[in-house]
Amino acid sequence: MQLGLATGVPFGLFWGVLVALQGGPGADAGPAGYAILAVASIVAGALFGLIMALVLGHLQDRAARRTGVAGVVAQRTVRAAVSGPEVLARVREAAALLPGGRLTAVDADRALLRTGVTWRSWGERVEVEVHPQGPAARVVLRSRPLVPFTLVDQGRNAENVARLADWVAGLP
Repeated sequence: MQLGLATGVPFGLFWGVLVALQGGPGADAGPAGYAILAVASIVAGALFGLIMALVLGHLQDRAARRTGVAGVVAQRTVRAAVSGPEVLARVREAAALLPGGRLTAVDADRALLRTGVTWRSWGERVEVEVHPQGPAARVVLRSRPLVPFTLVDQGRNAENVARLADWVAGLP
């Protein structure tokens, strides 16, 4: 439902404005013509929203079953066999594992990565947060869409976290 409204309402508004800019219902139609245009725009938006909700909802549901992450924000905690500073020193290797990945910032206990734009996404923000535990470290990995109002990511963030979790687990 949320997906249908998020896609249908803007489409309906866009449709109504577009038709109005192209001359509207006609000069002799009067207020009733604009009322019909408004209703037609809302119906067109609702139908478009329904179709988009079905298509995108199916893609997101399929990705959720495949990755185990229902939303667009993915998080996982992994134990690293090396120290926290060692994980952060080698985090540039992790960025290379992500599509179009690059390191954007590193401080004492975390690193921020970005991924590039693909046909599935406008990019993601990936955070690698390190918590030292003796000679090892607990690493919290988070990936979220770069565009904050993203509703469907087709499992992209879960894939980012899975790649980084494998990288952390494989550190010697």
